[in-house]
Amino acid sequence: MAAPGPAPRGLSYAVDIVFCIDVTGSMTPILDAVKSNALRFYDDVQTNLTAKGKNVDELRVRVVAFRDLVADGEAALQESPFFRLPAEQGGFSDFVNGLIPEGGGDAPESGLEAVALAVNSPWTTRGDRRRQVVVVWTDQSTHPLEPAVVPAGLRDRVPADFSALTDLWEDAQGPVSASSKRLILFAPDGPGWSDISGVWENVVHHPSQAGGGLSDVDYGTIVDSIGNSV
Repeated sequence: MAAPGPAPRGLSYAVDIVFCIDVTGSMTPILDAVKSNALRFYDDVQTNLTAKGKNVDELRVRVVAFRDLVADGEAALQESPFFRLPAEQGGFSDFVNGLIPEGGGDAPESGLEAVALAVNSPWTTRGDRRRQVVVVWTDQSTHPLEPAVVPAGLRDRVPADFSALTDLWEDAQGPVSASSKRLILFAPDGPGWSDISGVWENVVHHPSQAGGGLSDVDYGTIVDSIGNSV
């Protein structure tokens, strides 16, 4: 009797994650947690996914950091390229460690612009199955989208209003696919975030304490939420 062949390998996942991080002054607690865990992030996510029986062949991350366009102007939005992990985890760590929690003026912040830039990311086309995951961390509500305050170089990637941003997320011919897209919100209930969680598909909202810097959210919860989204 012939020996059994190898077990089926299963489908492979190509996972892109975009972190939209509020880097205003109140966000020091969660930003410190991200910085201290950046070099471990790949191993932690892979361990979580393996425990869930998921095989990831490619994992990339990028960051969109945001403050308040009204108060901070062009300094309100900072973007990284995608970093392929683990090969480029040093670059990911360097970018995150260069983020300084400052500015922002008074609440709200420019979170919707950050989400728009995330949705319009250059997503991978590799893998049997793809996941396009956007994770938002903020302790404030959002300004309405206002084209006049968006830097000229970004206006082609930021819709003019919330309805157009919704279309960007929901459109089957848009930058994210219905089967691949995931949005995880660590954000307070309030304008912008509650509108998204009430209307958009494939959204998980973990309400945070307004103004608390996400001190009530631990790193393990973030990793597990990402694992569940794949």
